Amino acid sequence: MSNVTDGVATISIILAPVLGMETIVGLAGNTIALSIFCSYRNHWSSSTAYLFSLVIADFFLIINLPFRIHYYLKNEFWSFTEIFCSVNLFMLSMNRTASIIFLTAIAIDRYFKVVHPHHQMSKISTACAAKVAIALWITVILMNSHVFILDHNQSQNNCQSFNSRLHPHAADTWHALLFFLEFFLPLGIIIFCIFNIILKLKQRKLAKRNKVQRAVKVLVVIVLMYTICFLPSILIAAVGLVILMVSHTHVDTIGQLLHVSLAFTYLNSALDPVLYCFSSPAFLKRCKKVLCQAGCFKTSVIEGSSENSSRYPGQRMRSLQPSTVREQTPRMSLRTPSSSTANTC
Repeated sequence: MSNVTDGVATISIILAPVLGMETIVGLAGNTIALSIFCSYRNHWSSSTAYLFSLVIADFFLIINLPFRIHYYLKNEFWSFTEIFCSVNLFMLSMNRTASIIFLTAIAIDRYFKVVHPHHQMSKISTACAAKVAIALWITVILMNSHVFILDHNQSQNNCQSFNSRLHPHAADTWHALLFFLEFFLPLGIIIFCIFNIILKLKQRKLAKRNKVQRAVKVLVVIVLMYTICFLPSILIAAVGLVILMVSHTHVDTIGQLLHVSLAFTYLNSALDPVLYCFSSPAFLKRCKKVLCQAGCFKTSVIEGSSENSSRYPGQRMRSLQPSTVREQTPRMSLRTPSSSTANTC
C-alpha cells in the first residue's frame, strides 16, 4: 500500500507543473487566436469555422485543467462535489473528441478542395460550414454524455473516468470503445486524405507550388499533432486492457501511467495555434503583429515604408482560406512589399 501511495505522490508531483505549463501556453496561444478570428470574422472561409471550433474546444479544456491540477496537488484527492467531478470529466472528454473530429474535418475540407475542386463540398460556403460545425458539436456532446453516469470512485474521493472492474457497466464499455474508435477511425480518414492529395498533386505536377505545399504541410502538422497528443494514451490503454484481461494485476500502475499519458492529450490545446499558423499566412502575419504590439518582438522599419503603406490603402487581410490548386491569381493582402520593410510587424 505504501508503494501505491508513493507512486501516486510521484505522479502528482510530475503532472501538476506539466498541466500548469500546458494551461499557461494554451491560454496565451488560444487567446491570441480567438482575438484574430473574431477581428476578421467577415473574412472567414469554410475551414475557418472548423479552426474556430478547435479554439472553443481548447478553452473548454483550459478552464477545466486548473481543477485537475488541484486534484494532483492533493495526491488525487477530489475536494469538490461529485456533480462537478462529472462536469470536469465531461469537459475533458469532450475536448478530446472535439479536437479529433474538427482536425478530421479540416483534413476532409483540404481533401475536397485539392482532389475534387469541382465537387460541391469544395465550394461549401462559410455559413454552411458553420452549420456543419454546430452539427458536429451536437454529435460530440451526445457521444460524451455517458460520462455523467460513470462511476468516478467518489467513495474514495477520486475523480477519474476509467476503472478496472472485471464486469464493467454499459457506460464503461461505451467509454472504452469510444476511446479507441475516435482515434483509429479519424486517423484512417486523415491518412487517406494525405495520400490522395499527394497522389493528385503528382499527377498534376503541382507539388512544387507554394500554396499546394502549404496544403500538404497543414495535413502533415495535423498527423504529427494527432500522434503526439493521442497515441501515448491509446498505447498505454491498449496494453493495460490486455494485462487486465489476462491477469488483472498491476491495476494501480496502469492507472498512473494512463494519468501521465493523458497529459499528452491535454497538450493539444497548446499545439493547436501552431496549426492555425500553418493554415494561413495571413493568420501568422496577424499573430506576429499582435506579438509585436505586446512588445514580444522589436520592429525595424526601413525608411519609406509609410509611403508604400499609403500607396495601398485598400488592402485588407487575406481571408483565412485554405490553399487550393484552383487559385491561380494572386489576391490582395496585407503583405508589405519586401523592398519597404524588414523584420517588421
